[in-house]
Amino acid sequence: MRFSPALFLRELRASHFVRAVRLLEETASTIDAAWEWLREEGSNCGAVIAARQTQGRGRAGRAWASPEGGLWMSVAVRPHLPADHAGRLGVAMALAACDAIRITTGCAAGVKWPNDVILNGRKLGGVLGEAEVEGGAVVRVVLSVGLNVNLRLTDLPEEVRDIATTLLEATGRQHALEPIAARTLEALEHLWQSVLTDGRRLVEAWRDRDALLGQEVTVEMGAETVRGENRGIDADGALLLAAGELQRLTVGEIGRIRAVQ
Repeated sequence: MRFSPALFLRELRASHFVRAVRLLEETASTIDAAWEWLREEGSNCGAVIAARQTQGRGRAGRAWASPEGGLWMSVAVRPHLPADHAGRLGVAMALAACDAIRITTGCAAGVKWPNDVILNGRKLGGVLGEAEVEGGAVVRVVLSVGLNVNLRLTDLPEEVRDIATTLLEATGRQHALEPIAARTLEALEHLWQSVLTDGRRLVEAWRDRDALLGQEVTVEMGAETVRGENRGIDADGALLLAAGELQRLTVGEIGRIRAVQ
């Protein structure tokens, strides 16, 4: 099921947030394409969507398999957000993708801190944010989302098949990519005021969708592993972990978070 630019533009109602869209047949990474666009054009908001990526990437420089059939999208924004609040950006994008899946497919997608979209206990997709900071403020950011939509598990690398899922595998049918992309951008727009102000709406939305809320989890932080109860996030997107006392963990500190079996 190929991506239709015309259908996507008809679907898109987030024109105040995303003012321009570039649709690519193939690119190394929509993240890189979005950065190039942001620096060349100086536009405030633009989305880059590719049918496939040849060098897609996830957190910590990991490769991200991006064959045709998934949604590979990056959004370039100039937020002028205090650097202390940068954690809100990835939270907003993960929530937006989660809500888009729920709206378009009816599937009860959830989120797992810091950047996973979860379905039936497996990873359906992920979010990555890259930012430039000047004078203590985030002045440019690219938010990227990758969702396994019309893929078989055999389309994914063997090493992730036991933890991953796709909408095709979960529902037994294909899903149009254009509405999922459009609803993601619209949901991001609806959350954006909270990103720029107090973050409270993000905290509430995350609590409603957190796949591990209230569960005992282990958090890998370099060579150290911390165990505690997942209490959700704070207004700046940091994880709150009850481990003796309440600890606040930021994205830059985290390697991996897992539920205790």
